[in-house]
Amino acid sequence: MTSFHKALPRKVEFARDALVTLIHDRKMSSGDRLPAYSVLREHLGLGSQTIAGAVNLLSDAGVLEVRDKVGIFVKDPDGGLLTGRTIAVAVRPIEGSAYGATLCAFIQKILSERNCRCLTFFRRSQASGGAELTEFPGLEQAVLEHRCDGVITLCPFSPAAVETMKKQGIRCCFVGDDDLDVMDFGVVIEVGRFIEDAVRELRKAGCRRIIQLAVSEAQLRSRSGANVPGMIGVSYEGGAAIASKLLALAPEERPDGIISDDDIVVSGFLSELFASQLPDIGYLPVIATIVHRELGERYPSGKMLLYEQSIEEYAGLAVDQLLAVLRGREVSNPRIVYRFKPVMKA
Repeated sequence: MTSFHKALPRKVEFARDALVTLIHDRKMSSGDRLPAYSVLREHLGLGSQTIAGAVNLLSDAGVLEVRDKVGIFVKDPDGGLLTGRTIAVAVRPIEGSAYGATLCAFIQKILSERNCRCLTFFRRSQASGGAELTEFPGLEQAVLEHRCDGVITLCPFSPAAVETMKKQGIRCCFVGDDDLDVMDFGVVIEVGRFIEDAVRELRKAGCRRIIQLAVSEAQLRSRSGANVPGMIGVSYEGGAAIASKLLALAPEERPDGIISDDDIVVSGFLSELFASQLPDIGYLPVIATIVHRELGERYPSGKMLLYEQSIEEYAGLAVDQLLAVLRGREVSNPRIVYRFKPVMKA
C-alpha cells in the first residue's frame, strides 16, 4: 500500500484508495466480508478513526455496506468506478511519434481498466541514455512525496534515479527495446532477435548486400551482433537522407536488403526512394521492418519482410507485471520478452 499518509494530510482519502485497492487485489465480490478493523489497522498502518472515515465514504459511494455488530461487506466492488493505486508513467516527448503516443495511451487505458489512477510525466528532451527524475517535471516530487505506488517508464533511468525510487519504496517497470541494465524488471521487445531473423530471411530471399538502419551510434553498437553494416538516420528526414545516399552509389554498390525497426525511418526511406526515381523505379531493395497492429502501417512496396507487434498486448504485459509486484508477488522472470511475429515474407 502507498504510504501517502506519511507525506500528505488527507488520510481518509488515502485510506479509501487503499481499501479499494485491497478489494481489487483480492478480487472480492458482492457479499464478501472485509477483514476486521484490527487487521486493517495493521495492514494499512492507519488508525481506526481514519479507516472508519474511509469506510463511510465507500458506503456512501455504494461500494461497502456496514452491518451493525456483524462487519463490513462489499456491496458493489465497482461502485462509483473508484480507483485504488496511483501509477506514474514516464515517457519521452511524443511529438512526431505515433508509436510512442499509442503505447502511452494504451498504458493509460489499461491502468484505468485495472482500477488505477494514472499520472503521466513527459521527459523534457529526446536525449538517449539513463534519465534523471528531474528530467520529468513533477516526477521527482511525486516519488519523494509518495504520490504514486509505482512507475512505468518508457525511458531507461539512471542508476541515481533508480536508487532514489528504491529508497522511497517505489517499484519501477521498464518498457523498451534496451537492456534492463540498472532497472529491476521490465518488458522488452527483442529487437536483436528480429534483426538476426531478418538477416537470415533476407539471405534466403537472395539478398547479399544487407544493411541495418539505426537512429544513433549507440543503438547501432548495441545491435552489432547481427554482423551487418549500418547507417544512421533519425526520423522521417533521416530515412529520406539515407535513400538519397544509396541512390548516389553505383548500382552494384547499393544494398539489396534493408533492415529497420523504426516505421517512421522506413516511411521516409521509401518515400524518397520512389519520389527520386519516378516514373521508373529502378532500385528497390527488399525491406524488413516492423508493423504495429493498432497503427496499420502500409507501404507502397511488395518487396517487404514484415513483422508485427501488438502495442496493446505489449502495454498490458507491462501493467500486469508492475501490478503483480505491487501485490507482493516477486516476479520469477524480471525480464519479460515480447517477440515480433512474422506476418509477410519477401
